Amino acid sequence: MTIKPTSEQINTLQKLFNTGVERANTMLNYLTEWPLHLQMSAIEILSSQQLQAKLEQRVNTEYVAAMELAVRGEFEAVAQLIFPADSAATLVEVLADPDRRNLDQDALKMKTLSEVGNIFFNGVMGSLSNVINGGITYMAPTYKENTVKHLLASSDSNVNATAILGRIQFKIEQIQVKGDIILFFKIYPFENLLEDITHVK
Repeated sequence: MTIKPTSEQINTLQKLFNTGVERANTMLNYLTEWPLHLQMSAIEILSSQQLQAKLEQRVNTEYVAAMELAVRGEFEAVAQLIFPADSAATLVEVLADPDRRNLDQDALKMKTLSEVGNIFFNGVMGSLSNVINGGITYMAPTYKENTVKHLLASSDSNVNATAILGRIQFKIEQIQVKGDIILFFKIYPFENLLEDITHVK
């Protein structure tokens, strides 16, 4: 059963994720000659089953790229940053440096999206780590490609985990490009995270 956080807890989680995305935004702007603007949507709290239904609804059965991060410590979590095909192609086009453009298309895509994923997770985990009392550890995220169904099935996560789902919109107004990145965290036990953020102002 999905834990029901209070409105104050949801607001705090939203602020923490917003802060993480803002940090990532600052770092990503060093990689492009045009100002890149990121905005985090309102987060949703879902069960694992609801998460799969939502993700399949958004990206259907298309093959997607993703960065996956495993977290251990006060709670266990699996996070994925999912790049729908159109958004992945746009990010590669605007962020890949001249040296990388000499690579074949698959390697170019993997290296560019891996860098984006590392930057995002550094920003988000840096924000969350500031409020977690018991401490957490995590390794470098890994790059994957598959359908959402297979990506979720392959993630090592408790079936009773609670998911935090959000959408990150990106745009570069100067060249009129935009897209979406999907971010989710499956966390167990979710109560441990909620307890840590209860007193955050």
